[in-house]
Amino acid sequence: MDTIHDLGGREGFGPIRWQDDDDNKPFHEPWQARTWAMCMLIFGGFRNGHTGWTLDWTRHVIERIGPADYLAMNYFNKWCQHLMAILIDQGIAEIKEFVEGHSRWNPPERVPTPLSASAEPAAAKYAVGDAVFAKRDIVSMHTRLPAYVRGRKGVVHTYVGPEILADASAAGDIRKEPLYTVRFEAAALWPEAIGRRAAVYLDLWESYLESA
Repeated sequence: MDTIHDLGGREGFGPIRWQDDDDNKPFHEPWQARTWAMCMLIFGGFRNGHTGWTLDWTRHVIERIGPADYLAMNYFNKWCQHLMAILIDQGIAEIKEFVEGHSRWNPPERVPTPLSASAEPAAAKYAVGDAVFAKRDIVSMHTRLPAYVRGRKGVVHTYVGPEILADASAAGDIRKEPLYTVRFEAAALWPEAIGRRAAVYLDLWESYLESA
């Protein structure tokens, strides 16, 4: 789905500037460290299959933040809001609990059934050196296909192998699909790059591609 969160190649937002903090501290306020710690605990549950959620689902939750709020928030603000949204969606917490700063949730006695991946996908459709187009239309609620390469021609540089499809994982469907590293000439993506020896490499799933 195209949202404000996909800024690659968009006009009007200016360059992304690196901010070099003089103190070299990863956190500048205590709440940021606490947010980081809570998210890391939940992500650990993703990896161990104990939460019933997936990392791709959390990314989609961040994409549900309104555009104006998303652009105004800093990094940890977004993490904090998406974590609260997940807990509310799952019935673990209520809004008033966040307002009051006190949880009333009692953990269940049993651990949710771990998610399991489906069988290995069919053999890869494309080989190294094949010319491909990135599809123009993506209808998934979450996708890892950047808008700036859609409809553009590239060449398969590497076959990575079967990997869990992010689009499906965001909806709770854990299945694998062939993944490729595709090379796009910068000149094929942006007119101002014509004449430059530059390229962009993207890891793209097979359902993102079609034969050139």
